[in-house]
Amino acid sequence: MIAVGSDELVADINARASDILGCSKLEVEGKNWFDEFVVEKERDAAKRLFHEMLNGSLRHVHSEYSLITRRGEVRTFNFHNILVSDDQGKTVGVLSSGDEVTERRRKEKASKEVENQLQISLDSMIEGCQIIDFDWRYVYVNAAAAKQGRKRKEELIGYTMMQVYPNIDKTEMFSNLRNCMTNRVPHKMENEFTFPDGSKAWFELYMEPVPAGVLILSVDITKNKAIEAELTGYRSRLEQVVAQRTAECAKTNEELTRKIQEAQKTEEGLKLRATILDNANEAIFLINTKCDFVYANRAATEVYGYGLDEFLNMNVRVLLPPKDEPALDGLMRNVMEKGSASLEMIHLQKGGAEMTVKVHFNLVKTVHGQFIVAVIRRLFRR
Repeated sequence: MIAVGSDELVADINARASDILGCSKLEVEGKNWFDEFVVEKERDAAKRLFHEMLNGSLRHVHSEYSLITRRGEVRTFNFHNILVSDDQGKTVGVLSSGDEVTERRRKEKASKEVENQLQISLDSMIEGCQIIDFDWRYVYVNAAAAKQGRKRKEELIGYTMMQVYPNIDKTEMFSNLRNCMTNRVPHKMENEFTFPDGSKAWFELYMEPVPAGVLILSVDITKNKAIEAELTGYRSRLEQVVAQRTAECAKTNEELTRKIQEAQKTEEGLKLRATILDNANEAIFLINTKCDFVYANRAATEVYGYGLDEFLNMNVRVLLPPKDEPALDGLMRNVMEKGSASLEMIHLQKGGAEMTVKVHFNLVKTVHGQFIVAVIRRLFRR
């Protein structure tokens, strides 16, 4: 307890206050309470409240500020202040009793910092994050979730899902969300969402029960779905090309064609085709428009003597004798224009040995660009 006169000087303190400050009663009495013992950054505010209380009609005022002890410690107190008057009723000072809240404020500050960091982390996530309460209202939405939903935060927070997206409660996604909300069980799903304007997008959703309702994390996988579709189309086209060219090959290629046709409608068939390509007797290459190799089967590595990694860092020109290199550009243009070509050529193996080959070129057009499939059979002259 501290008694402070209207002149801001300490009139009296009790033993507990003396112990906290680390000063004797005589060392404190007569000193300016605010200038000597209140931390500098809070001093003006504490003084202002003190004098407002002295000049006002309030008899009891609570205040909170920090004191600095002789040992240099900063300790925070919540003060209950009572005006003190003399016999004539004139206000002469304030009697304050302080309850220390240093640890409580430290914990509150630490908790607030954690909350702020969590808020910043959630707001800056690239994944969408939203919290739906038990009335199906949006109570939190980060920037990514708002962008995914093609709305502004202000259009979501405080509104129900049904208000923002009519008929959403009739979807499979909402059924899973209701199960998570009611039975408090997590759920994961891929969902194709139809927006009010008729456009669609794919999302991977993670639903988790939380005290406020349900937390939904969402990842936009629309581009991934589009890429999957493109790859499926590419695989289908490649199957057709392989089937067409292998029909011209010998008995080994007939077996390849049969196996491709048997597995044509299943994913297992795709894996089988890859195995067959690697085990075909003919060298098979996939070449881009710059004449760089992007695929080579096992037979190609055996015939030419290069490893697969070497092929993927090479250009078709390394297989040609120097005198034939100038004709390559014209040959590639011919394939690009007509879609296919077949001819005999002289190729070089690793080490420079020449060999005669029969080459079948076929143009493949995909969403990723144009490629050339080259099926090469080595010819042995008698």
